[in-house]
Amino acid sequence: MIDLAIIASTPHLADLSALGSIDMALTHLVLTSDQQAAYFARRAAAGVRVLLDNSAYELETITGRGMHAGPVLDAAGLIGASVVICQDVVDDGPATVTTTRRFLDQARDLASPERYQYLGVPQGTSRTEWLDSYQRLLDLPGLGLIGLSKLSVPRSFAAPVAEARLTCLEAILSLGTPPLPLHLLGGDRSLLWELRQHHQRGYDPFICGNDSSHAFWYAARDLPPDPLTGRATRDLTEKPDLEGHALASPRLAVARRTVEVLRHAAGLPSAGTVSIGPKEAQCR
Repeated sequence: MIDLAIIASTPHLADLSALGSIDMALTHLVLTSDQQAAYFARRAAAGVRVLLDNSAYELETITGRGMHAGPVLDAAGLIGASVVICQDVVDDGPATVTTTRRFLDQARDLASPERYQYLGVPQGTSRTEWLDSYQRLLDLPGLGLIGLSKLSVPRSFAAPVAEARLTCLEAILSLGTPPLPLHLLGGDRSLLWELRQHHQRGYDPFICGNDSSHAFWYAARDLPPDPLTGRATRDLTEKPDLEGHALASPRLAVARRTVEVLRHAAGLPSAGTVSIGPKEAQCR
């Protein structure tokens, strides 16, 4: 079973994001939106496992890196997050090891021990650089999880996101059983297919979760995945509008159906919103 966080815009936190088994909050939104902060605080108080991203994907073209420990831990305190993603530098393995080490050092001063689990994100532009970054991050005391990025993994393993992460998992497992659980950060048009493949190849015991705006944003652009092939017709390259975009009722229904097939592929029970057909159910 792979836990799923459904990332959606502020208007759809309650009717779409809440259909996930876990949550992923974004630091820059928690710090600028009272609605976002209040929603995730309520979810954490209700016992939902809330992860907090450092907003590296959203800041990719602005700073090229995630936010540093100060604002991330401020946001984590506001919402009661369980897991915090350390600062990484997109596509730069050595710099990411440095920033992650600095983040963990600062976290020891800013947060009480054992308050959070920390997730490190290997980076690189080649297979060799990425795997070196991965192994060096494993050596850092204090990390509890490893994230597989939708940005660096495809660049490092020279394939689309889904295919690249499967190859990446194969490379990781060639080194032995992963010492830390793995989390899939984001996804592309083939996320549904990818989740099914992880199960079929026996990788899902090593994967603790996935977060993605796939259900929300592909429905918003009228590109939901085919429930049988597990792929949308094309990738969306524009970043999702997670602040004000509201789905019309028909597209919200499509998004909620996509959540159901994603949950099924991940081995999760139905969220009870819609039922999936027998052919879709056989695809896992």
